[in-house]
Amino acid sequence: MIYVSKHQLDQVEYLLQQSIQGNHILFDTESVRRILKISNDKPDSFKVEDLIESLILEPTIERKKEFLRNLDRRTYACVVRTYFNIVENKLQEKYKVCH
Repeated sequence: MIYVSKHQLDQVEYLLQQSIQGNHILFDTESVRRILKISNDKPDSFKVEDLIESLILEPTIERKKEFLRNLDRRTYACVVRTYFNIVENKLQEKYKVCH
């Protein structure tokens, strides 16, 4: 478990909300399309979890982007897939219909 400050939590919420609206601030659109369309990489869940935690802990959006730029192509694809799974879960949570 990691400690996330209020500022970091607010920043993550902002990024997720922007992604829900189609504004993928951390990722370029072409990479996202390519990765989500053709990538079948099965991430090591523990490694990706650590990477997502490291991404969250970066203090600014620019540092987060720099962190992502420094990942190799396969790892970047796994992080993108995981991030968009989080976005999808957030969407489902937000628009959950209760009967």
